[in-house]
Amino acid sequence: MILWTFQEEEIYQSILETGKYICDPEKSTMLDLDMKPAYDWLVTQMKERVGNPPEGVTYPVWAWYAQKSQHQKPDLRTERWCYGNGGEKYVCLEIEVPDEQVLLSDFDLWHFVLNNHLISETETEDTELEKIYEVLSPEKQLEMKYENWKRVFDVSPLDNEWMRRGEWIQATFWVLTKDMIRKVRYFTTPKRKREY
Repeated sequence: MILWTFQEEEIYQSILETGKYICDPEKSTMLDLDMKPAYDWLVTQMKERVGNPPEGVTYPVWAWYAQKSQHQKPDLRTERWCYGNGGEKYVCLEIEVPDEQVLLSDFDLWHFVLNNHLISETETEDTELEKIYEVLSPEKQLEMKYENWKRVFDVSPLDNEWMRRGEWIQATFWVLTKDMIRKVRYFTTPKRKREY
């Protein structure tokens, strides 16, 4: 499966030297304490769907499978604005990862998981789910939420007045190895105007 991942240039250099990259939870900007339960849930799903991580691996590496409903390399003219604070050296790596090692999920729906919300396809369904959820015990609420969140892995297109799905598809896998890298594009993050 062809994917694209954005990494700091020093991480790319480390891959060239060591042969691999794994997510370092201490350095990851994604593992905000409020969102850690969502990432831990994803780890559980990865273990069930693609297998256990290699020894020493706690969290997955993230990449893009599709953006704007297209499976093609990301456009750095817009993507470079999403990384760093300005002036940092980054790379966009085109990689090939065996399909069975990758878990695809919907980027937009992932934000429901991050924000600890239920996922629904319509406003009517949302209302019904909330009614059910509200009367459950805390333990049953957690069970319901964890089951509901599995909808994040449905990446089939859907676009209605309530939800859009399948337009932005992300990928997670345990380890990025040097032999997976097909192409490298270097870029520098743009400096942002100071706001007072």
